[in-house]
Amino acid sequence: MKIVSVPGRLVRDPATQRFVDSDGIDIDETDLNWSRLLADGDVVEAPADTPPAPKGASPRAAPAQEA
Repeated sequence: MKIVSVPGRLVRDPATQRFVDSDGIDIDETDLNWSRLLADGDVVEAPADTPPAPKGASPRAAPAQEA
């Protein structure tokens, strides 16, 4: 599971002593420290990444084809 800290909270990873930022970190869901921080609302599960666009795809709509 990947987590991020909520805005306004500074949460340290106990293993690395680094702050959990908006990029998030992967954690062991069974770790009691992270379970407690999740339950208290200090960290939340990171939103799922949007899948990348297929190769060659354009963000613009395809032109309409004539019949």
